[in-house]
Amino acid sequence: MPEDPGEPRFRGLHARDRLFHRRLLSAGLERKPHHEPPPRRRNRVAAQHGLPPGAVADRAGAERARRVQRDRRRHRDGLRGADRQGGAQGAPAAAGNPPVSALALFGGTPVAPKGIDENWPEVTETDIAAVTDTLRSGRLSWMNDDQVRELEREWAGYTGTAHCLAVNSGTAALHAAVAAAGIGPGDEVIVPALSFLASATCVLHHQGIPVFADVDPVTFTLDPSDVEHRISRRTKAIIAVHLHGLPADMAAVSEIARRHGLVVIEDAAQAHGATVDGVRAGALGDLGAFSIMAGKNLATAGEGGLLTTNDTGLRNRADAVKMFGETIDPDGHRDYHAHTLGWNYRFSSILAAFTRSQLARLDTYIDETRAGANRLTGTLSELPGVLPPVVPDGRTHVYHHFRVRFDPAQAGLDVAPGPFRRVVGEALTAEGIPVIGYQNRPLPGQRLFAERVGYGRGCPWTCGHTARTVEYRPEEYTSTLAVISGSLLVGSRLCPASFRDPAAISAYEDAFVKVFGRLGELAAYARTIDYAEPWEDGDRLW
Repeated sequence: MPEDPGEPRFRGLHARDRLFHRRLLSAGLERKPHHEPPPRRRNRVAAQHGLPPGAVADRAGAERARRVQRDRRRHRDGLRGADRQGGAQGAPAAAGNPPVSALALFGGTPVAPKGIDENWPEVTETDIAAVTDTLRSGRLSWMNDDQVRELEREWAGYTGTAHCLAVNSGTAALHAAVAAAGIGPGDEVIVPALSFLASATCVLHHQGIPVFADVDPVTFTLDPSDVEHRISRRTKAIIAVHLHGLPADMAAVSEIARRHGLVVIEDAAQAHGATVDGVRAGALGDLGAFSIMAGKNLATAGEGGLLTTNDTGLRNRADAVKMFGETIDPDGHRDYHAHTLGWNYRFSSILAAFTRSQLARLDTYIDETRAGANRLTGTLSELPGVLPPVVPDGRTHVYHHFRVRFDPAQAGLDVAPGPFRRVVGEALTAEGIPVIGYQNRPLPGQRLFAERVGYGRGCPWTCGHTARTVEYRPEEYTSTLAVISGSLLVGSRLCPASFRDPAAISAYEDAFVKVFGRLGELAAYARTIDYAEPWEDGDRLW
């Protein structure tokens, strides 16, 4: 009997490929699928070359993997040659075919051969019951839903704000905040050069112009000293991104905003529960925007966002953007009259129920993640050339990500930061420890801003409402470039997925100690590789 296209060997194919095989089978012909599903194929190629999942995203990624493999082979051959002459820095010889180095990168035994478990979100029976109870209630529409309203009330209470709106993504929350702030065609908004794309595109969504400022090279958040000279007479707002879970320098940002009459929008997509002097993210600016997609510290079962503010006028303008430009009464009454341009950013009652259940455990997750991060920080601080995250006085970090900088000069090595970062990343990955980059270029270096096609014909940059020509030159953002070139995130997902597990922290510690105990070997390898900076090497962003 011919196999059915639903059999495992046909799964993962594009619909048109499944149809093709179905027609072959119906004609009595058989043919194996001519390819693996692309994501699976790319991850297989990455694994063959000792790279993390997702590292081979395109043809350029495959070429990068081949270069990495060639560099390692060349360095390994050099080690074997040195070993034959009695000068290798490798492990003691063993019977058979001994490894030439203790590092897994060059044939040694990895610290964590099975890798690190990074499952997230953690779904409990309570979460499942919250979802099923909502389904059984039949209260599934915005007209009779109570879960969304309760989530809004609870998140406003948690952040210490007067108002919260639940929307269907973090990007929607940012866009609604930009619209509520009164941003219009040609108005400028200051945005950090290091962030996720939505921190800037939310401005374009309302015909505004993003103007980028550099980041602090230690905290990775907006550098207030660079904000000041980016302000023009058309500047209306500042978006302060609490990158990786650490709040920006809100005192300095707010002082600049007050002097220039600007609205401050917090992009707190990664900072649920972070604080400045005891005040939680979301209550530090005029408006706050959170993502609660399933990969965030506070997760929903899919996509979602939360907007916070203490200003009733801002809340109402954002609410109009959320629902077709209409004015919605507190009791839910609507007049089906659009007062402004609006979208459909409504949130699901089922997802709200899941998020409310997760919110009950958020503080526990924060405490457990922070304990793991503090422990790892203590260990890494003792290693030469390793600079773990810095938390300034008065701020708390919730560690959505744990970014580590590398300083080969501090370690006494005559190697450039970029090649050193790359070989450290390869060495840790080979030990079974997931490490990744975060963004491979400053936001102004992305094609969207380089070409400025926008909505078409160059709008909003060329639609006649701008006061000046805003140029995007990524080389201006030297701190952002240095951070991208010289640092990595520990873990391939958010920190709560692994940092709450003491065994995972032990594996991270052991791998770093092992790798940084072989600095001479790493430096020698770094001098041989064919290196290009991340922003020069293909189009991948992760």
